Amino acid sequence: MGELTSKESATFLWLLSVSTFVIGLGISSGLYFIPIQAEILGASYIEIGALGFVRALPYTFLPALVGHFLAGVSKVRLYLISPIMAVIFYIVVSLAKSVPEIIIAQLLIGLAFVFYWPIGETIVASSSTVQNRVRAFAFYSVSWNAGFLLGPSIGGYIAENFGIYATFWLSLAILVAAIPMVLLLRQPKVLEQKDLNEKRGNNEFSLLRLAPFYSMLIIQSMVYATLLVIFPNYAWRLGISEFYVGTIFTVFSLARLLSFLVVGKMFRSQPRFAFTMASVFFAIPMLLIAYFPSLAVFYTAVAIYAATLSYFTSLLFNALTYNTPAEKYGFVVGVYEGIFGIGFAFGPLLAGYISEVVGLRESFLLQAIMAATMACIAIASKAEKSR
Repeated sequence: MGELTSKESATFLWLLSVSTFVIGLGISSGLYFIPIQAEILGASYIEIGALGFVRALPYTFLPALVGHFLAGVSKVRLYLISPIMAVIFYIVVSLAKSVPEIIIAQLLIGLAFVFYWPIGETIVASSSTVQNRVRAFAFYSVSWNAGFLLGPSIGGYIAENFGIYATFWLSLAILVAAIPMVLLLRQPKVLEQKDLNEKRGNNEFSLLRLAPFYSMLIIQSMVYATLLVIFPNYAWRLGISEFYVGTIFTVFSLARLLSFLVVGKMFRSQPRFAFTMASVFFAIPMLLIAYFPSLAVFYTAVAIYAATLSYFTSLLFNALTYNTPAEKYGFVVGVYEGIFGIGFAFGPLLAGYISEVVGLRESFLLQAIMAATMACIAIASKAEKSR
């Protein structure tokens, strides 16, 4: 019976990863061209920043609420909401005739993200055992990253040759195809013995201990959101075509995908130093983008940023869960997702305002300064003592 359950779980996780890839491909094929569409319709950089703000709003509070209040609901059915919301989103932006319509529509893709990553991760955790969970999460991460790897280049090619709206319809078609894939998923029941080691640190848990890590997270998420929301227009204004804008984000996803495979053990014994170095490598790409704008430099900058992001995320999760009792994991991750959403909401607003009032280059200079402040937080933190 145990072997049957294991095979059933493996099959389910494989099918889940396929649907995850297709959803990621559908979302990412058109996503990076939304800011360009808005600018074509006359959006200011403040309004482009508002795109990121509105998109991130659902992510600031819904993951924790969904996890708490819908604990008994089938996670696969909740996961289905993601492609459905994304389909509606691309229908709306395809028909949008004004910037306010595009801004409001971002709520829909924000909801799609709420039911994509947090719910997907929960499904993986509940459908795998302690023994195969790391492998299951790795396979899941590779799947969605692969979708986001291919999507921008495909979307960029379609946008350049057939127009941006054709890219939106392509995304729509891919996402429609993902819906029956999710409907066919049947999540197995995986029974596991609780590992006593997960209970370690029950008496040592303190949210205050995690404050430095959450502080670094909100800064990093603001910088990350600026890269996703403001940068496409910056590159486009410099004469880089839609196709090559797409390839820049393909390089981003490829670098992130590859870095997942190699960063696992780097600096693990010296987390304070690792966080400090991560902040430096977050700042360098922003400076390159600001002062050496060219396609080759952009490829290099986003690759550095993406590789650093993968490592930072891994390091941060280690720091957040260290000495955290198992029953607190949901709370800690919920706070993580909420803070990430807050950074994603306000980062583009701030960058859009600076771009409009001062200039685009200064906006990326600000991101470099913000990233550098993470080093100060890391040095002042007690990360070394928590390992």
